[in-house]
Amino acid sequence: MSYQLIKEFNRNNRVKLIGKLTVSDFQELQALARLNLEQFGQVRLLVELEDFQGWSKETGWENSFFLEENGEGISKLAFVGDEKWKDEIFMFTGKPMRHTAIEFFPQDQIDQAQAWLSE
Repeated sequence: MSYQLIKEFNRNNRVKLIGKLTVSDFQELQALARLNLEQFGQVRLLVELEDFQGWSKETGWENSFFLEENGEGISKLAFVGDEKWKDEIFMFTGKPMRHTAIEFFPQDQIDQAQAWLSE
């Protein structure tokens, strides 16, 4: 497993991505997020990148369009991690094309990321 739920899913969620993200892990996170959206409507998500190594090079990513289908339900999305991933995270999330507010914070700014999500 390349992710860990840090906080139970509710309106404000926190997930830690560890190592390499696989298609099956991403699909599990999508399913949890869909349930969360059904229960709470608008949600905010904090994603911590810990020793993040990117995305697996397997087939199946082409069927992973969660943000495209349900992006309006996520009001804010904050990533915290090594800044070398910033541009790739923004590409993966489609930041320029989303209504969702998406920001990236350096590893030592988790408190700032949480404060931004709470605004």
